[in-house]
Amino acid sequence: MLLEFDYNGHHRIVEPHTYGVSSTGKDTLAAFQTQGTSDKGTVPDWKQFTVDKVKHLKASGTTFTGTRPGYTRGDSRMTKFMPSFSIFKKAALKSSLYFI
Repeated sequence: MLLEFDYNGHHRIVEPHTYGVSSTGKDTLAAFQTQGTSDKGTVPDWKQFTVDKVKHLKASGTTFTGTRPGYTRGDSRMTKFMPSFSIFKKAALKSSLYFI
């Protein structure tokens, strides 16, 4: 399911692919951004998001199929991997995040 959220002042719509812990110990989401804007200006493209910086998270209700070219299973930027639904559980616990 596509996710929508704000990150670093930009609205994003992404296809989540990997959720885990980065080498710096932060919860991290690797996703393919399909719409919205970015500091780097490149959309669509692969992005990595620090979960604590995600604001106004919601599941869009739109699904996607498969992975995009460039997807790396077992992302080397992460030291621990979690089930993708964990981001929803974490979001439900944070007051700054919500679902519509």
